Amino acid sequence: MEKVLILCRSLTQAQRSQRLLERSGIVSAVVKAPVALTKAGCGYALSLRRHVADAVRLLREADMLKGKVYALSGGNWSERNDDLS
Repeated sequence: MEKVLILCRSLTQAQRSQRLLERSGIVSAVVKAPVALTKAGCGYALSLRRHVADAVRLLREADMLKGKVYALSGGNWSERNDDLS
């Protein structure tokens, strides 16, 4: 199970996104985004370990996916674009 972060533009957007996913049975947590992943050094993200493709699809359908998606592998975050349509 990999750890994935979906970056959000604000705390409010992260909370709304989390509620949308929760209504669909997808568990996520609102977390502070790592400084290395944000331009301004502050930001929030949704942390997921499962159902990433479903979460991204739901957020896109609701026009709520505003940030990038990162996966943790080998201790480093890398942007994830594969199979997330």
